[in-house]
Order: sequence, then C-alpha cells, then structure tokens
Amino acid sequence: MRKVLSVVILVCCLATPAFARTSPLQVIEKMFVPQHKTIVYVAKKIITMEDSKPEALAVAVEGNEIVAVGSLDEVKAALAGKEFVIDKRFADKIIMPGLIDPHLHLYLIAFLAPTKFITPDDWDLPWAQIKGITGHDAYMDKLRQTEKAMKDKKEWLVTWGYHQYFHGKISRQDLDAISMTRPIVVWHRSFHEIYLNTAAINAMKITDEKLKGHGIASEQMDLPGGHFWEAGFIYLGNNFLMSHIAPPLRFYQGLKMTKEYLAASGMTTIADPGIELPYTAMELIKFVFDNDSTPYRSLLIASGQAIYEKYGATKALEETEKRLRINGHRVYFMPKQVKFFCDGAAFSQAMQLKDGYLDGHKGAWIQTPEELEACARLYWDAGYQIRVHVNGDLGNEVLIGILDKLTREKPRPNHRFTFDHYCVSTVEQAKQIADLGGLVSVNPYYVYVLSDLYSQVGLGPERAQYMVRSNTLLKNKIPLSLHSDSTMAPARPLYLAWCAVNRLTLSGKVAGPEERISVQEALKAITINAAYTLQKEKEIGSIAPGKFADFTILEQDPLTVDTKQLKDIPIWGTVFEGKVYQNKSKGKVGMYSGKSMPGAGEYSPGLDAKGGQIDEDLCAVNQILQQAVRDEKTGM
Repeated sequence: MRKVLSVVILVCCLATPAFARTSPLQVIEKMFVPQHKTIVYVAKKIITMEDSKPEALAVAVEGNEIVAVGSLDEVKAALAGKEFVIDKRFADKIIMPGLIDPHLHLYLIAFLAPTKFITPDDWDLPWAQIKGITGHDAYMDKLRQTEKAMKDKKEWLVTWGYHQYFHGKISRQDLDAISMTRPIVVWHRSFHEIYLNTAAINAMKITDEKLKGHGIASEQMDLPGGHFWEAGFIYLGNNFLMSHIAPPLRFYQGLKMTKEYLAASGMTTIADPGIELPYTAMELIKFVFDNDSTPYRSLLIASGQAIYEKYGATKALEETEKRLRINGHRVYFMPKQVKFFCDGAAFSQAMQLKDGYLDGHKGAWIQTPEELEACARLYWDAGYQIRVHVNGDLGNEVLIGILDKLTREKPRPNHRFTFDHYCVSTVEQAKQIADLGGLVSVNPYYVYVLSDLYSQVGLGPERAQYMVRSNTLLKNKIPLSLHSDSTMAPARPLYLAWCAVNRLTLSGKVAGPEERISVQEALKAITINAAYTLQKEKEIGSIAPGKFADFTILEQDPLTVDTKQLKDIPIWGTVFEGKVYQNKSKGKVGMYSGKSMPGAGEYSPGLDAKGGQIDEDLCAVNQILQQAVRDEKTGM
C-alpha cells in the first residue's frame, strides 16, 4: 500500500508547475530518502577492538559507515549540526565488530550440505539434527540403512563424515557389498579423500590408463581399493567427480543451504581461500550471495595452485587477474592474493611430520616442496600475498625454508605470507615465522576433536596435546587469527574462540594448558586480527569512524561470561554495512551441537532447507546455465 501511495504522490508532483522549476532528482530524493540519515545505536556495552577506546556505549552510523563512537554525549557532540535518530533496540545487548572467518569454503559447504551426513560428531543444522556415530559396525549399518531408504534406484548416494579412526577401515569391496548398481561416494571427514564403489567408478568411466602419468596425483590414487586422497582426490574431483555429484541445480540448492547456515553465525565477513570453479558455479555463487538478503560479504582468494597447474608459469598471473572480472559488491575476488597447498590434512593424518607417525604410516605432499616453491616464487615476485595450507611440523619446516628463500631473493615489507591451519608445530618454528614477517591462521577445533584420539593413534601424547600452539604464536607477536576451514570445524567464530580459550578435548581434559589464550586475544583473532590477515583492517574488524558499519549483536558479554559459556552466547543478529539483520535461526548458529542431541535428522535432496521444492528463482538459474552454454566455458 505504501508503494502505491508513493507512486500516486509522485504522479501528482510531476503534474504540478513547481516540479518544472525543481530538479526531478531533488524531488525524488526528498520523497524517498529518510528524513534522518544518521542513526545512533546505544547498547549495554560496545566492544570496539580499538586499543585507544576499547569500550563505548553509542555508535553513530551514516549509510554504511561508522561516523562516531563513544559515550552518548560524545557521539552527540561529534554529530553537532547533523540530524540523527537514536535507536534503542540494542540497549540491553552487546555490540561487537562484525565477526570474521578468514578461511572457510563456500563451495565445500555447498557440495556437502545436500549429502547424507554420517559423522563421528553431532551436527546441528538449520534444516536437520545429526547424531554422531562411531564404530565400524554402526557406521556400515547406517550406510546400508541410508542406501535402502533411497527411493530412486538411479540416485547417487553421497555421504560425508567418514573417518577411519572412528569408523574403521573401508574399501571399494565394502561399498560394493551395499550396492553394485547404485553409485556410492563416501567423502572423508577431512574432505581431502574419498572412497568409491564399482558402480561409481564405472559411471565416471575411470580406468587405470586414465589415472597414469599425473605426477604425485597418480601416486595418491588406489583404483582397486576405490580410494583417492590429497592430490589424487583433487585430480579425481576436477576430471571425473564433480559433474556427477554437483550438477548446477544441486549445487544451487547447496548454496542456498549454505547461505542459511552462515547467516546465523554472527559473521559479517567470510573468506574462501583457494577457490577455482567453473564459470557456471561462480555465477551461481554470485546469484545466491551477492544481494541484499545476504548479511555478509564473501571474499574469494584464487587458487594459485590450480591456475598454475592449468595454465603454466607464462599465463598464470594473467589468468589470476581475470578472476577479478566476476566481482560484485558482496562477492568478489581479493586482488593480489592466492592460496597454495603444502602437506596433507590433519583429519586424515596425512600431515608431514619430522619424526613420523607412531604406526609407521607416511604423510603426503599435496604439492611437492619443489612445485610449491616454483609457484610461490612466481606470485611472490609479482607482489601477491600468499596463503598456504600447511599442517605438520615438517610441512612448516619446508614452508619456512621457502619463505626464507623468497625474502632473501626479493625482500618485501608487509608481505603477510600466511601459514593456514598449523596443526603440529614446534616452539622454534613460531619464532622463525615471526622473524620472517609471516602470519598464522589456526584451526583451534583440532584440539577439541582430535587431541584425545591422536594421543593414542599416530601422534602420541606430546604432539597431540600441543597441537595448535596459539599462545606461543602470540608470545612471538604474530597477529593470530582463528578460522573454521568449514566444514572441518563449525563456521561459528565464538565456538572457535571457546576452543582456543579453553583447549578442552572431547573427554573434558585440557590439552596443553600453556597454549590457552585469553578471551580478549581470542576475540581479536575473530575480528581485527582476522581482518589483518585479509588486508582489510582499514575497513573492518573494529568499531571506529571511517570503517564499515559491521556489527555482531550478542545477548551476553563475552568478556564477562564464564569462559566455558563462550560458545553458547546467543547471537541476536548482525548489522552489515548499516543494515540490520535479525537472526532467524532461533539460536542454531553452527554445525555442531554437542553430545546431548536427542535424535538424528535426514535431509531429502529433493527439498530445500525449508522443506519446499527448489522451484523459486529457477528462471534466473536457467538463464545462468544457458549463458554458460553459449559462452562454451569450462572456466572463467
């Protein structure tokens, strides 16, 4: 009704003589722009993350920008001469800078969200509750039940969450015993490896001959066992798998679920390092996330490894720059930033360790040290910030050596070369990274979910209890940031802060108590330090004039609650670039729920996250698909 009335008023104005003497734009602006452009939010407390003014009671926002922070009187004084309104909706709440996850994977969550979750840990999703399962017999029973319940005999069974240390060993033959006709894909909890049955292998027309001659990738593929890991898994995904398990409409469905999941987290900025997807997939990501209904920005960081391997040293830089063409407002590639891989996944125990594993198995390189050094040198010389997935202490040692070479060959101030994940390390390595000007972004969830198990299997107590040496990094004055690498950990920054502050394990023990950090440091690691990792500290990460008006609104003060309750603080919602978004998920802010969950849920691939058929927006999606066909592109 208000829209109709506005149109009527506009028509009347157009008909008046006065309109002829007035700029049409001026008239329209007066009609449709709110009378007061500046809003002053008052709160029980504002945690600014600014050392010069750590706390405040009011913050003024004009459009998408912060213009004043302080007491209400200070803010009023700063706004002298301006019209403003005071908004008291947060008067009994805590305002923080918008939370940031500098390393998660939109595409990974979207691939996995529509799959069948069979995991060792419980998951609390906006659309389902999943009860964790452990033990080989229980896992295989659940897999058989899941297959039997699928009505469409041609539908692929794709499940995520298997872990050999929780579920026992499986093979192609075990999956064939469940079905020789339905393709079955068992995706490892690490995301870095996968198991296939014969029906899936045949459907993808995979042969021994096709898997030969691909360097390290060929060494990490076991076709008789149906097992593909690390570089072998990446090769399988790029060349065979994704077109079968992630067709555009299914991927679109997963993106919508991902959007809902992340919207409840309290984050206003996320970053996806190492993304390299086909043109159609990138257009779908923009379609779902680059609009006003999305309360956060998605920063994309190109996969230097994938681009280098595809185009070679002569064209890699040019092709990397082309990724910027897709940029929108909420979804865009970060200029001059790339990601590489060093050693294998922590969840797979494929990390490269200096002293090896207790059972004698070997870690894996995703890129050999020689390949990584060549790729890194190309981008380093071109002035790029480099981020590298690295987990083991041998991986760290190799990466430190590469960074040392690069800084000697071509010194670069403020290069922000970043070690991502940093599962197993030594005290000395933190000092070496600091001396070289490097950054570290850690996944503190490793401690919670893996320390107990890895103390008994693979690592032994000393290395397992001192995974993720967060306090050692801080002692060396490295700006520490925390990330989820979701779905490796819940995309819940406050949950990650809880992990880093308490270092509790699944059994309730404290792992490496000396490596615990303070709540203040943990909050910095999910705000201003995370912004620094992304080279965005001048725009986001703290509440200060001139920065984006990005806030997370909490029901409790993280600096005063019991540290054990950090992860349970209710998130009212967010303010993103000045626009208020209330949390619609009723407190479901992540994928992890704890062990007290009463039941399990199943997700039907034919339904969207709200239970309805995925027919909305399909015209627009169809246009994207048709454009992709016309462009005849497999990449961007």
